[in-house]
Amino acid sequence: MTHKRYVKELFKLIEGKGYTIECQCEHEPITKDEVLKHEVDDASIYVLDKDGHEIGWIYWTFWNDWDESISDYTLELDTILNLDGFIKSYTYNY
Repeated sequence: MTHKRYVKELFKLIEGKGYTIECQCEHEPITKDEVLKHEVDDASIYVLDKDGHEIGWIYWTFWNDWDESISDYTLELDTILNLDGFIKSYTYNY
């Protein structure tokens, strides 16, 4: 598994549930592609509902090994996205 594949699967999970993604690096807006192409060292990934309201965030870092790249997140995302289950499904297989 690579960072790129892992973040791509994360984005697929979020958008597959009908949510929108916005990203920032050091409090500056960046695109999802900048994260996917590893053009930044870390990113805050914001999950937005259909009305554009933030429902949670994920802190992503390329400094860690790929399986530790989700270093922090809003706990509500466990309920909304089953984020903990997503993490376990990828990290426990490696």
